[in-house]
Amino acid sequence: MRIVGRTEQGKVRSNNEDFFAVDEVIGLAALADGMGGLNAGEVASARAVDVVFEAFRRVLRGDLELDFDGRAELLEASVREANQRVYELGQSRFDYHGMGTTLVSATICGREVALAHVGDSRAYRFGEHGLRQISTDHSVVQQLVEDGVLSRDEARRAPNRNIVTRAIGIDVDVDVDVSRLTLTANELVMLCSDGLTDVVADADIEGCLQRCAREPAGLVDSLIEAALDAGGTDNVSVVILLP
Repeated sequence: MRIVGRTEQGKVRSNNEDFFAVDEVIGLAALADGMGGLNAGEVASARAVDVVFEAFRRVLRGDLELDFDGRAELLEASVREANQRVYELGQSRFDYHGMGTTLVSATICGREVALAHVGDSRAYRFGEHGLRQISTDHSVVQQLVEDGVLSRDEARRAPNRNIVTRAIGIDVDVDVDVSRLTLTANELVMLCSDGLTDVVADADIEGCLQRCAREPAGLVDSLIEAALDAGGTDNVSVVILLP
């Protein structure tokens, strides 16, 4: 198993509100994109990821034989705990009030992967059938796509594309989307923030994946550089999970 990630501030933003963490030993990855229009997005993203890892490790220490179904349930519970803790932190200080973040997380065991996400940071799978988005954005433009008002390409350029309809830390409770998949021998999973997908088309992402699919570190670098070459208008983060 390989899990590799990288984050970059980009060429425009004055700080980096993205945050990620990976742990190959326990097979866990999480990536968050703090909501820049609100207060302390960088605090919210870091706190959300930290809590996911704290909650996941807390249970694993007491149950080393946890099976995949248990891991999937634990991942969802960890994301829910992250939401509650970020919400509480946001209520504790005036300058944190209203902060929030997206969150996409994955646990991998052999070729089985469970994903849990809130917001518009994405999860993809890539293999012989090409690039396929697993997660569904919780955003205004995604609803317009589903309603047939916008195409996917138009949505990528829409001025309101960064308005999310669901986020970590905004309310005391949150709905978490959870999915499970079994990877084939040559498949991988990619987690990313919208700093990649807003500026690099799916076809170009797929091209990077085809060139470097079995070299996760090189693949992460290639995707980050593609986003920077396209203007680097936002923070950009990528995590690759390879069984």
